[in-house]
Amino acid sequence: MSQVNTIRGPIDSADLGRTLSHEHLTNGSGGMEHTPGLMDTPTRRQEIVDRCVEALARVRQSGIDSVIDLTPFDLGRQMWLFQAVAARHAEHGVNVVCATGVYRWVPSVYFGWTEDEVAAHFTREITEGIEGSGIKAGIIKLAWDLEARLDEGRFAPRVHLEKMARGAARAAKATGVPISCHTLATDALGTPLLDLFESEGLDLRAVTIGHSNDTTDMAYLTSLAKRGATVGLDRFFSPDPAYVEARSQIALGLVQAGYAEQTCLGHDGSAAGFWGRWNPDRRPDVWTLVPDHEVPWLRSHGASDANIDALLSRSIRATFEAAAGMARR
Repeated sequence: MSQVNTIRGPIDSADLGRTLSHEHLTNGSGGMEHTPGLMDTPTRRQEIVDRCVEALARVRQSGIDSVIDLTPFDLGRQMWLFQAVAARHAEHGVNVVCATGVYRWVPSVYFGWTEDEVAAHFTREITEGIEGSGIKAGIIKLAWDLEARLDEGRFAPRVHLEKMARGAARAAKATGVPISCHTLATDALGTPLLDLFESEGLDLRAVTIGHSNDTTDMAYLTSLAKRGATVGLDRFFSPDPAYVEARSQIALGLVQAGYAEQTCLGHDGSAAGFWGRWNPDRRPDVWTLVPDHEVPWLRSHGASDANIDALLSRSIRATFEAAAGMARR
């Protein structure tokens, strides 16, 4: 076992239970709390808190014990929201792990930092807490998307993505927390990320290559697992039967290939997000598609109880325990 930082304090990794690997209480952009009309009034903030508590309570009814929130500061991380949700834990009963790290477009504030300075910043948010809130990050978020194609010049996005990834690897080794990565699966970006992590001496079992069910290239997906990484199938947006079958077939393929213990599930969903515009409709079911639709499909197509437990519980727990093992060396 190992300790995992949650927004209510540390818990044993064994107590994570069934876990959704990649979600967001809210998201948008850094500084969005200062944008008029979003969350600049007590009434609107209370509505956001209520939405998150309602969604957590709903997914707890579907058998989920923990949610990993992968919202770093530049994607709109709100510490006041985590504090409010933690204070209402009795209403929902879900463990929430929050993240340090960085999203796709590396903020210019980091341009002059070295890899070790990046690592020191991530480490502070893990060991000391975030923005004076007392809440400590339990995971590191990275994002490699189409910006990784731009690699010419000193300020090219790829240059800074690589710097952040090296800083993340060093922080993970120092603190014993895992790394979870938003990736553009159609560009097979998990491969260069694993190459970089390997060069930093990172135990790849502590790495999740996320959004991997945005491709059906099983050769690519199994190549990630063969190297020891966890394959994050964490894009799930619709209960439409054809959609459920298409996404679930990817998970079943990894189970049949023997990689259930290295595959995790999630939605990349937000209970109160601001992408595009504020959605006035409540979304209490945003995190229930996996347990209520994908899991039944997998069971009906041959996945065993042990397979489901691996996909929802043991795979995630193993990433935290592998990361903790690095820090003990």
